[in-house]
Amino acid sequence: MFRQSFGTKKYERDAAEAHQEITGPTVERDLSLLANETRDVLETMMKNVYSLSKVLAGLGLVHLGLGAWISYTMNNSPVAEVSIQSLLAFGLPFSLAFMLRRALMPMYFFKKMEEQGRLQILTLTLQVAKNLNTFFVRIRGVSYLCIAGASLGLVFVAVFR
Repeated sequence: MFRQSFGTKKYERDAAEAHQEITGPTVERDLSLLANETRDVLETMMKNVYSLSKVLAGLGLVHLGLGAWISYTMNNSPVAEVSIQSLLAFGLPFSLAFMLRRALMPMYFFKKMEEQGRLQILTLTLQVAKNLNTFFVRIRGVSYLCIAGASLGLVFVAVFR
């Protein structure tokens, strides 16, 4: 009784009407030769990014295995040097592979929206370009972190020798 006196039912009805699902396409899909070629290039690029991420993850695992094998076979104690190098050699390709996989998620989402007719091909291309720019900025950041880690490791080893 108290709720009805303040018009809550009207607010709930208005909120339900405002959040209705849009069905069907909202824009016409561009079927020109240029748009189809753009779709093909984007699809090929996404497949190449996916395969590159697999190769980088494999490279990181190989580096980690080699570092473990070198640490195991050396009888002296250069474990600090080998450990630092092994972690950096593992970290860079593995983090790049992870970032590549994460970069594909929005690309597939925008591609799906374009296929459903909710996004124009030019907007799709713009979003993919923005996503790639963000990816390259992140690669640069990870590379700087690896350089800083290697430098700190070198200073650490040099100081404690």
